[in-house]
Amino acid sequence: MIRYLPLTLLAVLGACDRTPEARNDAVVATPSPAPTPSATAASLDRYVDRYPLDDVAGKSFLAEPRVAALVEGVVPDREVRARVLDRDVTATPIVLRDGRILSHGCEPHNCGAHNWTIAIRPDGAGGAVCYYDQDRNVGRWYPEGAGAPVVDGCPSGDE
Repeated sequence: MIRYLPLTLLAVLGACDRTPEARNDAVVATPSPAPTPSATAASLDRYVDRYPLDDVAGKSFLAEPRVAALVEGVVPDREVRARVLDRDVTATPIVLRDGRILSHGCEPHNCGAHNWTIAIRPDGAGGAVCYYDQDRNVGRWYPEGAGAPVVDGCPSGDE
């Protein structure tokens, strides 16, 4: 047995010089698919029953980027775009009609003769702008044909 002692000691001492293998305990995260813009953007129906300038979660309906993008995208006339998005407006509460949000505004003290409506889906995709100016004999939808002919003003949702 003593004969084997040097061999045993040699084996034990040789094992002392070894470093243990590194363990990889890192958890690998499975990437989740990126949410679509419509899934991350809050629905515009949160503005229903509010006025277009009311602050909802930090911004008004007229300051909502999807609303501004719609107006910029469908109305080629710079003056009409500026008027529709202007903060100097008399307005009615926003309503939901036929799957579209309607925001109706008009020129203060001249509502019957000069008014407009933004019509947009709650998800912000697609929409149109109605513009009526009796003095200039203008009553139309942007884009053309997006709504019924405009005769006595834009729809307010009260009809």
